Amino acid sequence: MTQNQSNRLPVVAKVNIVIIVAAVLFLVLCYFSTRETAAVSLTESIEPFGCANLEDGSREYFLDLRDYDYHYTGIKFYTSHQIVTVYNAGREIYSFNKTGGAFTSTTGSNWNFIPVNERMIQIAVIIKPIYGIVDNQVPEFFIGSAYQMYDEVMIASMPRFIVSLLIVIMSILLFVYYYLMHEKQKLTKELLHLACFSLFCGIWSLNETDVTLLLSSNKIVDSIVPYLCLMLVIPPFIQFFDSYLSINCSHVKKYIIWASLVQFVVLTTLHFMKIAEFRETLIIMQVMLIIASLYMVAGVIGQIVMKKYSRRLEICAIGLSLFMMTIIVDVVQYYTKKGDADRTGRYVFLIFIFLIAWDMIKEANEVIEKGKRAKQLEIFALTDSMTGLLNRNAFESHAKSADSLDGVIAVVADANGLKYCNDTFGHEAGDEYITLVADVFNDVYGKYGNCYRTGGDEFCCIIQESNQVNIERLRKMFLTKIHTADLEGGHEYNIGVAIGDACYDSKVDGDFRSLVKRADACMYENKRLSKTS
Repeated sequence: MTQNQSNRLPVVAKVNIVIIVAAVLFLVLCYFSTRETAAVSLTESIEPFGCANLEDGSREYFLDLRDYDYHYTGIKFYTSHQIVTVYNAGREIYSFNKTGGAFTSTTGSNWNFIPVNERMIQIAVIIKPIYGIVDNQVPEFFIGSAYQMYDEVMIASMPRFIVSLLIVIMSILLFVYYYLMHEKQKLTKELLHLACFSLFCGIWSLNETDVTLLLSSNKIVDSIVPYLCLMLVIPPFIQFFDSYLSINCSHVKKYIIWASLVQFVVLTTLHFMKIAEFRETLIIMQVMLIIASLYMVAGVIGQIVMKKYSRRLEICAIGLSLFMMTIIVDVVQYYTKKGDADRTGRYVFLIFIFLIAWDMIKEANEVIEKGKRAKQLEIFALTDSMTGLLNRNAFESHAKSADSLDGVIAVVADANGLKYCNDTFGHEAGDEYITLVADVFNDVYGKYGNCYRTGGDEFCCIIQESNQVNIERLRKMFLTKIHTADLEGGHEYNIGVAIGDACYDSKVDGDFRSLVKRADACMYENKRLSKTS
């Protein structure tokens, strides 16, 4: 294999590069295409002029619309796990109150867009929290063009949506790559764990974007799937990094995985029994994620302390450092911002997964190339360069490893008059003579066994299944082809071959070499008869 071929990128890596480049171009396009839009936006914040706490735990916000003309056609605000009802002059004009029934009590998260017009003086927004844990959420209200506000939310979230989608696509590509290549490249389940880990993270991240929130009609699924992904991500996360970094702390790994599985069963049961739903037990999921992350941190630190430096350790150390910074930023935004609070984490995660996948696929291809080179060297060591037949080394290897000889046939052949050909017509003619005999020998006997060049002009074929071979017919066919080559070939030298064969007989042959020796004796008898005839 040439140097260019050995450095050729795998298909999955090429697809990943194309995806990443396309994503970067798209994000840049989003940025520049929305700058002008943001400059002429009508959207502005509107503060309630009053707020009342109702007996059922709801809050009622009063918004004054008298200062806004016909350009302002909507009000938007974000709610999470809250029931919303909006009134104008005592008449209900909007509600968001559909829960999941048997699946969940929550309405999920939502961007609420309330249509208004210049004839409305004020509206009342009643927000009722479903869980006590979201009692302190205070919405931010915005007024502006309804369509423009919808577009602004959509455009602002689109880059994060694309990145999350890329993570999902990359994980699917890893699944496909593993399915197609795990036998050929002898891949371990390491890549499969990475694919599962990135898929759960990608689905969670995708469901957390405002684009999905606006496009999805099933708010209930959106409020359940992310929590399930957060719990399911821990086992493949632990399995992958334990193998990738060679942490090999089996007891700790086992405890964390079992704890995560128990968490999944218990929290899912509590959720569907309506005892404590996913949003109420989120803190437990976050604690388990922190424990799993600490396992990775400890693994990286342990490798550094033991000075087991490697490319894998460098990737994880860089990724871990970036994660720590982004986690701090995203946690602060989670508690201070409304809507999609994961502003930076998914970008770092995409780069991190890409680097790991690239590294693993590159390593797998390096192993394949080493295997190919080793195989080529083995072939060169066992192949005769002139004739292409197996050489003496291969023959001796076969002789040592031969176990069962039942039904084995040995065929030997020797070119007649090769020394005279070399002395008279030169070694080039002698090489041509040897190659011609080898080609005919392999053409006749090579279909049934392995053909060897055991000496200068000596050949041998070992046939394993004698019951499927008419050895007498093959001998006549071989001699006929040699005779034809001598008559029609136009060679300046005469072509003749002596041939002999023997079938294993346990009464006569003690081992493999004695079988070949009997075939040799048959061949020399054939040579003697051809000289006297």
